[in-house]
Amino acid sequence: MVSVTAIIQARMGSTRFPGKSLLPIAGQPLLEHIIIRLKQVPEINHILLAVPEKDSELPLIDFAHRLQTPVFQGSEEDVLDRFIKAGESVQTEQVVRVCGDNPLLDILLLRSLIQAHLSDKADFTIPRGTVPLGSACEIIRFETLKKIGVLAKSPIYREHVTTWFHNHPSSFRIKHVDAPKYLKGCNFRLTVDTEQDFQLMEQLFKNLPNSPDSPLNLQSAIEYLNAHPETASLNIDIPQKNWREDNS
Repeated sequence: MVSVTAIIQARMGSTRFPGKSLLPIAGQPLLEHIIIRLKQVPEINHILLAVPEKDSELPLIDFAHRLQTPVFQGSEEDVLDRFIKAGESVQTEQVVRVCGDNPLLDILLLRSLIQAHLSDKADFTIPRGTVPLGSACEIIRFETLKKIGVLAKSPIYREHVTTWFHNHPSSFRIKHVDAPKYLKGCNFRLTVDTEQDFQLMEQLFKNLPNSPDSPLNLQSAIEYLNAHPETASLNIDIPQKNWREDNS
C-alpha cells in the first residue's frame, strides 16, 4: 500500500489573525474540523501536524496530543524544510499539503485528487480551474519534494512549499483534476485569514447540519451562500495574500 500522509501546516502566530487555529467553531477548534474531515478520506493513511519549533506553539502541541494526532516541529520560515523533515519522520511516499486555516476542505475533491495522483503517478496534483479558496489541497510525490528541497534556494520557495512546481511546470508530471460541479468556477472565500472569514464560518456551522461523524457538506455550504448573499458578503472584500507580492 502506498503511504499517503496529510501534513497540516499550522502556527499560532498568524500575521493577520493570531491564534485562529484553536478558535472554536460550533464548539470545536478550527484545526479539529480539518482533522475530522481528513479522517473521512480513506486514501489518507496518516495525519501529521507540522508546526514551528517555538514555545508559542505549545497550545497546538497540547491540542494535537489530546486528539492523538502526531506533531512535527521544524523551521518557522523554511516551511519547505519543515514539510520534508515531517514527511521523513513517518517515511511517507505521498504528501497531502493541508493549510491549517481551511476547515471546509471538500472531501469528494480531495479523494479525487489523491486517486488521480496515484493512478497517473504524478509529481504534483491540483484542481483544474477555479474552486473556492480553502476547499482544496495539493498532492505531492515525496521524492519529488525532496529533490526540490535541494534545488530551491530562494526564500520564496522555502516559505511557499509548492511554488517551485508553479514556476517550473515543464520539469514535472503535473496532474489537473476536475472538481465536482458544485465547486467549479466558484469564488467564495472558505478559508480563515481574518475575523470576517471567521464570522462567515460561524454562520455556516450555525445554520447547516454538522457533527464529527457527519461533517458539514460543502455542496450545502455553497448552496447556502448562494441563497444568503448577506453571509457571503461578510468576507467578500478581503484581499487574499499573494506570495508573489509578499516576496517582491
